[in-house]
Amino acid sequence: MEKKEIERFISHQLDVWPEAAERHAALRDVAVKEVTAFGTTMRVQFNPARAVSTTARVDPAAIAARPCFLCESNRPACQCGIELDGGFTVLLNPFPIFPGHLVIASKIHEPQTLRGKTRQMREISRLLPGYVLVFNGARAGASAPDHMHFQAVPAGYVTVPDWCFTYELPEGVEPDDDGMINAYCIDGRIRILPRRAHRPQCYGQMLVSPASLDLGGTLITVRREDFDRTDTQTLERILADVTFLQPEVQVGITECADPQVKLRPDGLTEVGGVTIGAGFHWQRRMTQLFAGSVELHPLPGGMTRVVNRVSVEEYLRSVIASEMNATSSVELLKAHAVISRSWLMAQLRMTRALACKGVPVPEPADNCTDTIVRWYDRDDHHDFDVCADDHCQRYQGAGRASTPQVDEAIDATRGLVLTDADGRIADTRFSKCCGGVTELFQNCWQPNAHSYLRAIVDAQGAPDLPDLTGEEGAARWIAATPQCNCNTSDPDVLGQVLNDFDVETTPDFFRWEQTYGQEELSALVRRRSGIDFGTITELRPLHRGPSGRITRLLIAGTLRQMTVGKELEIRRWLSESHLRSSAFTVSRGDDGSFILRGAGWGHGVGLCQIGAAMMACRGDGFRTILSHYFPETQLTRLYR
Repeated sequence: MEKKEIERFISHQLDVWPEAAERHAALRDVAVKEVTAFGTTMRVQFNPARAVSTTARVDPAAIAARPCFLCESNRPACQCGIELDGGFTVLLNPFPIFPGHLVIASKIHEPQTLRGKTRQMREISRLLPGYVLVFNGARAGASAPDHMHFQAVPAGYVTVPDWCFTYELPEGVEPDDDGMINAYCIDGRIRILPRRAHRPQCYGQMLVSPASLDLGGTLITVRREDFDRTDTQTLERILADVTFLQPEVQVGITECADPQVKLRPDGLTEVGGVTIGAGFHWQRRMTQLFAGSVELHPLPGGMTRVVNRVSVEEYLRSVIASEMNATSSVELLKAHAVISRSWLMAQLRMTRALACKGVPVPEPADNCTDTIVRWYDRDDHHDFDVCADDHCQRYQGAGRASTPQVDEAIDATRGLVLTDADGRIADTRFSKCCGGVTELFQNCWQPNAHSYLRAIVDAQGAPDLPDLTGEEGAARWIAATPQCNCNTSDPDVLGQVLNDFDVETTPDFFRWEQTYGQEELSALVRRRSGIDFGTITELRPLHRGPSGRITRLLIAGTLRQMTVGKELEIRRWLSESHLRSSAFTVSRGDDGSFILRGAGWGHGVGLCQIGAAMMACRGDGFRTILSHYFPETQLTRLYR
């Protein structure tokens, strides 16, 4: 649709529809003032004609009692439209906020829901050059919740807000609770603003009912007294009532038969008997303190799940102090704050939109060619978003978030995430030590390639990537000690990354060695996998990633042979807790023992924590650290 066609349509409607023409002409004289809220300059408009929307009753009884003003049979005779493919009609809004204000209504009377309509929203926005298409959920400002419609205004009047939490909706994904959202679509890209409430707490004393256009920069008031008294404090209170200034996260803390939960006088909640390091050699139980709210969810069998609901920024204060040393350099903590926030927001997007699932584990069959390939992500979480342990991100409550460095890192990066070239939040993974080369995402988790999670040599000067996918190249690399960021034994550097329980393991992170007797290994694998191989006779790597990490390992014994993958499943089978990494070579001792010589600690995808600590010690800022480990990404602020 050409811009001139839209202009001709609007001009014609204003010529033949006196009431609409009068209200559009009145826009020239509406009072407007600028007010700062959350560091952003916004407009406040006094527009009495909008009272029909601001004061609209949207309860079911009121909706049922009035004719639908968007249905063609109930529209004024002089109101015509432009028919669009996909079942929508472009109409002039007779109660405008801005010149050129349009309504795009469904041709059939159907509820106001974005589910199943995102494709049409993207297509319509591409048909309206220079316009922003907006959607108000049925409980988020829509004055006609019974009839599906969008609004469109010239792009110069609307800015997608960055003072509150928003997120981009990927192609092919439908929003979660679309009754409580506002949405903005520009050139086919949809950004979602989740809502806390339909109307602010002051509604009644003030007639303000913010919807997409209000939150996009222009708050509408319909009474002069409300316009006059809207100052920074009042506006911030209204906006905070109806939006999430930052998102919340639900963290699964523990599951037990008799949770020890106690509310303290300082407002924190004490939870006893929380297990940390589950499945690792440092596993232990602790008493922890939590900000936010703590919820108890009864489970079958008399168990109770303890869930902490907390703001994302408060959660991150604990995470970066739990994953790192809270007295680390500020630049390192800033980098970790950004990737921890990015990872979390990417997971929340998947949980609430994509319902991310892993690959089920096949039951082993009684033959010699079985394969078990499994990755561990977040498919076993129910009733909460992330867990509090290494399975997701270490989160040990408010007791871990008490240093000035942590506060500075969180405050300086508030709302910042990494996004990819398409504007999607990056799934920013990290591990303790990559061993010199980082691994591909798809070799550890879902078979989805991410351009920013590529294999890189973790060293200065962007050296060429060695070929570690073959046995000869991997053996040569693992036997060497190349000059990489994470090749360090400096206690000051390691002390920034490793908490007390981390250093309870061997101090060898960059290169390590593990020896098992043949019978010892056979018993270990039988115990860890639940499969009896008999006496193990061979461990043979079948496939390696670019970091040298084995993603398919053949285990052969006197009773059976099987192929196991991906990397974490290999590490679990070959250790009482977790083998340091799957980047290892296998040789045999004269006594028949198996000697594993390896590189790195963890999956090796994304940021290498020890390498990043070394970069920070050399004086690199957090932006340099992030661009090194996550190429082709950019910093984006989700909220202020």
